[in-house]
Parts: sequence; structure tokens; C-alpha cells
Amino acid sequence: MMSSLPTILASSPPRNLSKPSTPQTPNSDQSRTAPLNNISHSLHLLSKTNLSLTLSHTILCSPVLASTQPFTSISDQSTGKIDLESILITIDNFFNKYPFFVAGCTFIYLVVYPAAIFYLRKYKPITAINAFLKLKSQPDSQLLDIRDDKTLASLASPSLKFLGKSSVQVPYSEEDESGFVKRVKGGFSDPENTVVCVLDNFDGNSMKVAELLVENGFKEAYYIKGGARGKNGWLAIQEELLPPPVHMYTAKNAKSSSNNESSIVGTEN
Repeated sequence: MMSSLPTILASSPPRNLSKPSTPQTPNSDQSRTAPLNNISHSLHLLSKTNLSLTLSHTILCSPVLASTQPFTSISDQSTGKIDLESILITIDNFFNKYPFFVAGCTFIYLVVYPAAIFYLRKYKPITAINAFLKLKSQPDSQLLDIRDDKTLASLASPSLKFLGKSSVQVPYSEEDESGFVKRVKGGFSDPENTVVCVLDNFDGNSMKVAELLVENGFKEAYYIKGGARGKNGWLAIQEELLPPPVHMYTAKNAKSSSNNESSIVGTEN
């Protein structure tokens, strides 16, 4: 009996006296910041135990791992409709992640692009004093007065004899724009190389005319802000900023102004 005891002990398999390993619940704060490769490595180690399937399912379905996914579906899988809330959250996250990029794009769209369009177009606003300086300094610049005949009879166009030029008077008619353009082209010898300064009674139609002339072949067109009678228009600044020969006069003062112009031109010569 005693002799068979070693045989029984030798034949029986040795027991594992170590305590069975129990899985530890990962800290939620650490799992939020742990990379995905650490999770994959943990799954590889857990696959060697009897609880691998259960723990793997628990980790993969956890909200921590879901938050680390780079893409979130913006549509409801059950109905196939677009989830507006997910779209708004995605946009908000993008704005928070790239604030300088969003600010730069907004600045370009709201400031740079409109400014470039404004300065590159061939019809632009111009003040009355700058229109006079352009007419004085640029030989290819001319003045176009688009006021009607009744207004011209009460307030004559600026005389440009002092500059060796003459004002072209073509009343604008919105009902006959093609005829208006034809008459304007007839008043200039080389429209393709002519810079036009458009003068209206105020500045109601001058911008429209400037755009119309550029579209029909003129080199450039400027519409005078304030026109003849408006704020900071030709009449408002002529006493202080413009020489008397280019002043605008009423019909009863036109004769005296022509005499003054002749004497001033003689003095300048």
C-alpha cells in the first residue's frame, strides 16, 4: 500500500497552485487616452484566457473606443435619413480644431475677394475733384454728361476748353440703351482707348451707364459720386477746389462765365 503511493502521486497531473488571474476593469480615464494599438495588444493577450471572448466584446462595444473612431456616420442606419445633429457636431468640431483656417477662409471670402472684384473691374466710382484731375492729367479721358435737355438748359455742363477738351452731352434713356450707346460712341473718335467720366444730375444712372459703356467696348468708365448737384458733387466743391473755367453755371450766368473763361485762359496762355 505504501509502495503504491508514489506511483499514484507520479501519475496524477500536478495542480496549478497559483491563483487564477482575474481581469481588471480598465480605468475609464486611461482608456480614453490609450491609443488603439494598446487595445489591440491587450486583446491579443486576452485571447489566451478562457474569458477572451467576453472581454473582447465588452471593450469593442465600450463608448470609449467608439469615441476614438475617426469617422462618425451622419445618417441613421435604420431609416437612412441624414442626421442633422451629427452634421452640426462635425462642423463644430472642425471649427474648434482649425480656428485659424476657418478665420482665414472667412477673411478671404468677405474681404479679399470683394476687394479684388471691385478694383479689377473697369467701371468704378470717382469723386468730382479726382474726376477733374483725371481729365486734366490723362489725354485719353473725356467727360460725358448724361443729363436730359431740360436739366442742361438750367445748368450747363462744365466747360473743358481750359483743358483743351469738350464735354460730350448725350441724355441717357433707359428704354433705348442700344441707341444711347450708339450715340455715345459717335461722340468719341476712339472708344476702345477712351476713359469716360460720367456726370449725372445726382448719381442715380451714372453707375449704370459706366457699366454699360465698359460692356460695349470703352477702355474704362468712372461715375462721378454726387453728380452735378449731389453731396460732394461738382457744384458743391467747385468754389473751393476747382478753377473757375470748369465751373458749372446756370443759364443766366453762362454769358458772364464765358467771358471770365476767355480772360483766364488768356492769362494761363
